[in-house]
Amino acid sequence: MKKYFILAALVAVSATACFAQKSNVRKAKDLALSPEKPDFVAARATIKSALEDPTTKDLAETWYVAGLIGYQENKNEVMLLQLGKGGKDNIKRGKMVIESYDYWLVADSLAQIPTYNKKGKAKYDTKTPKLVAAGMLDYYRSFELINYAIETFNAHSYTEAYGAFRRYFAIPELRMMQDKKMQEQLVKIEDYYTYKYYMGMAAYNAEKYDAGLAIFESMLDNAEHGVNAGQYIYQTYINIGDSVKANEALDRCIRRFPNEPWFIQNRINNLVNSGQMNSAITYLEHAIQADPQVQYFISKGSILNMLKRYEEAIATYESALQIDPNNAAVYENYGFVYNDMANNLMDEAAYLSGKEYDAARADSDQLFRTALPYFEKAYELAPDNMDYRRNLRSLYYRLQMMDKYNAIGQ
Repeated sequence: MKKYFILAALVAVSATACFAQKSNVRKAKDLALSPEKPDFVAARATIKSALEDPTTKDLAETWYVAGLIGYQENKNEVMLLQLGKGGKDNIKRGKMVIESYDYWLVADSLAQIPTYNKKGKAKYDTKTPKLVAAGMLDYYRSFELINYAIETFNAHSYTEAYGAFRRYFAIPELRMMQDKKMQEQLVKIEDYYTYKYYMGMAAYNAEKYDAGLAIFESMLDNAEHGVNAGQYIYQTYINIGDSVKANEALDRCIRRFPNEPWFIQNRINNLVNSGQMNSAITYLEHAIQADPQVQYFISKGSILNMLKRYEEAIATYESALQIDPNNAAVYENYGFVYNDMANNLMDEAAYLSGKEYDAARADSDQLFRTALPYFEKAYELAPDNMDYRRNLRSLYYRLQMMDKYNAIGQ
């Protein structure tokens, strides 16, 4: 008999605790939704115990109300912003949205767990998912998550930026958003793909490489960002040390973007770095035949110059100037052919003496003088380029043209 009364007492205590926590859920909701003076600090403190108590922590309503607090506070901040009375802190507002968003995902998940009556019949919570869906639709239509993502991205907080972007772009895929009428309302905002591209960059900078690769792969067909997406794919594989996939990505992008020199230049760099100079030249010749861009001529001329095939390098730069007679980089590289010929001549004369050395020195000086107008032209076309200034100044000094050396400045 005594045990019976003890059991009854325990049941009573349990029922009282459950009632108290459910009361806290209602109280937190009232505090957040108060039309006169909402108290979000008190609302959060009140809901905290319900989120932790065994009697209410697994109820969808508890988590929905927890999310409602952040949602309502964000709405209040947005209203203040519109009235010019505050609410300017994108970070503060964004954190409210993320808090709300994450609580609501739990609420929707818990709503999928049925309860059973005495006859064993399952009952599902259909109200909470609809409420969550309405809130998520609001977040999708507003710029709150986007503004938070941009703010944190600019502050180099890439993990936070990626998280905000990810939440935003995930909304149309969420379970509670799959109703046909709901999907019809999920219209892409302006600059949708630009923000998606920034999500990829945030993932890349946060070293979430798998996520970044998935984002950039999905954007290769985008007219505005496809090329940059391809570049990030290649660079990601380089960063993780997967040269095979890096080269595969490079080949795919060369086929997809045949007129983009960045991909071909990296293919050339790989060939040069592996000592395959002749293969690099052949590759460039094919590229020039398909699309005679000046940068390809510059690359070909530079490789020929490294191989000391000076006459071929000169002919290559002449061809480049026919395409673009005012290209400073062509003139700079053209000048380096004669500059390198002069230096090579002096290296070979190091073991000579007397008249032979003097003759070699005179020939070398003449080559430096031949190089001079090309360096001058490059500097004339791009006077803000410090490399052009520095190389021209060094040549003036070598030729003891001190007036021009002093005039050009540091």
